[in-house]
Amino acid sequence: MSDRLSRRRFLTGAGLTGGALMALGACSSVGGVAAPAAEAAPQLVHLFSTDHVIAAGVSQRIPFAVVAGPNLELPDEAQIAVVVRRGSEVIERTTVVGRVVNHDHVGDVDPNHQHADLLRYYALRTTLPEAGVYDLEADFGDAGTGRLPIQAFERSSVPLLLPGDPFPSLVTPTFDDDAGVDPICTLAPDPCPFHTESIDAVLADGRPMAVLVATPALCQTAYCGPVVETMIEVAPRYPSVVPTHLEFWANAGEVAGNYADPKLRLAPAVEALGLTFEPSLFLVDRQGIVVDRIDNIYDATELDASLAAIA
Repeated sequence: MSDRLSRRRFLTGAGLTGGALMALGACSSVGGVAAPAAEAAPQLVHLFSTDHVIAAGVSQRIPFAVVAGPNLELPDEAQIAVVVRRGSEVIERTTVVGRVVNHDHVGDVDPNHQHADLLRYYALRTTLPEAGVYDLEADFGDAGTGRLPIQAFERSSVPLLLPGDPFPSLVTPTFDDDAGVDPICTLAPDPCPFHTESIDAVLADGRPMAVLVATPALCQTAYCGPVVETMIEVAPRYPSVVPTHLEFWANAGEVAGNYADPKLRLAPAVEALGLTFEPSLFLVDRQGIVVDRIDNIYDATELDASLAAIA
């Protein structure tokens, strides 16, 4: 996978190709997702990079989406039965709940209710015991079964930080020192507030961190979602956790926001973290150990639970 992976290329590389990508970009009465005309059964699509990201023997979050067929309607927060197999061996049977990002409603609704103006996603947490290819099967009853292949790699061949790894002490951009990144935040119209302290200082103080690598300028629509905005909403509930935002690119200002420019460079912290995609959120405890990594999309409910776990 190229280290110049844009969000669109990330989604394409993760399985959102052709008709599926077009379907995921539209709305319909079928759970907010347009079904491909040529496909009757529900389809599952990866919402994570498939290239040396899932490690064997480590509990990880595996996000995916459902492209519903014409015979399936998914209500908000729909739960689906999931089986993880390797060949004929059943690794796990569980249920996963639909998660969605913020949506404006007209009329009286539960204030805790969330609904997708983008798309629904599902996040399976499981441990794939050995390196190899597994099948994730989602049962939709009479509408059929959706299947998704997942490859787990030996932990030693996964270059990313995983739960249990120490987070590196990095000098990262702040409002006082851009550390070679311009701009330090592409959120518009104003930068986000998560650029007050460098990561090395937070680690030295023994405070928990939520480190979000994302490019908000590219995060307004599609499956990446408004991850920085969601952090702005939820983080104040956990004052003991230091939220830190890192831009993926070092010189977006130099190329005038042209993310296809060949002169675009990765930010130093992103290179140090070994990331070839974004967004990615690292939850780091008081000992500086990665408790969890959440790739791609998350909603306010999932983020709330993640911050509570390290607060």
